[in-house]
Amino acid sequence: MKIAYLLQSDRDYDEVVETLNQLVKQNDHAFIMINSDDLRDKVSFTFADHPRVHISRTQEFAQEGDLSLARGTIIQIKDSLQYDHFDYYINLTDGMIPIKKREDIVRFLEKDPTKDYYYVAHQETPELKKKADKYYTFTNVIAFPRSRFIRGMTKASATFFAKFGFKRHLSEPYQIGSPWFMLTGRTGQILAEHFDYVSNTFKLSWYPEEMYIPMMMDKFVYINGREDDHINKDYRVVGPDGSWQESSGAKPLTEELLQNHPDALFGGMITAEDNMDLYQNYFDKYNETILLEEEKKEKTFIDPELLLRSMNKAKNNQDHR
Repeated sequence: MKIAYLLQSDRDYDEVVETLNQLVKQNDHAFIMINSDDLRDKVSFTFADHPRVHISRTQEFAQEGDLSLARGTIIQIKDSLQYDHFDYYINLTDGMIPIKKREDIVRFLEKDPTKDYYYVAHQETPELKKKADKYYTFTNVIAFPRSRFIRGMTKASATFFAKFGFKRHLSEPYQIGSPWFMLTGRTGQILAEHFDYVSNTFKLSWYPEEMYIPMMMDKFVYINGREDDHINKDYRVVGPDGSWQESSGAKPLTEELLQNHPDALFGGMITAEDNMDLYQNYFDKYNETILLEEEKKEKTFIDPELLLRSMNKAKNNQDHR
């Protein structure tokens, strides 16, 4: 099985490089949006000749709550088609990493390799429609995900514009759910053909990453009699409470939360900045099996006679001093 990981990151150089190395070590590919210009250039130089690491250039920046994250992710899927055929597309937002071995994740997906995995919390309601119809003018401000003031100002301006009739008018109903997914290669190809739908539909939206996948699936995949048979479950454990919360990205995790979600395949946020011990416990979990095999090979390849000759040579050199 070949997996394309779709990433967005605000981590530092060491964590970005370590994450990419872990994800592609077993022949998967990683497509990453890096928000810092300087860091993007450094990472690009580091992986300049790597055939499975791809630094996003069509859209380089993405952040939680803004059109950029949804648009950038769908463009990553589109760009991936020029490199290889992938069995699954899996998105990982900032600070999210695999918390199971690759063989366990592959075994899980191979149980039914035709299934798409994403979580829809609910279909359109009057409250959701009222919120989603509005235009939010400050979601692209860098501090938007963390600043209560800017988030409040963004909501206030949207309400003001709505009173004067500046609202979205969609023919299809809204849906909302977790922004994380595991989609089959065939589904990815279909969505990539309609990548412009995201920009056309969700411009100045509030957290479009929570809506675009289920809405695109209904509009472009589950058509011509095809039944919606996706698995409506999110196999992520995310802080602060373990599961996705509306209008919020992943927050720092604890070991206790991880242990309370044994079915989760991915977890976030797990970063060196927030919890070094937790990060050290999980950053190389994905490749645990091959790391053990490499250790065994290293031990196996030690030639006892060669080692003995080296020790004797070192002793003789010391005696002649």
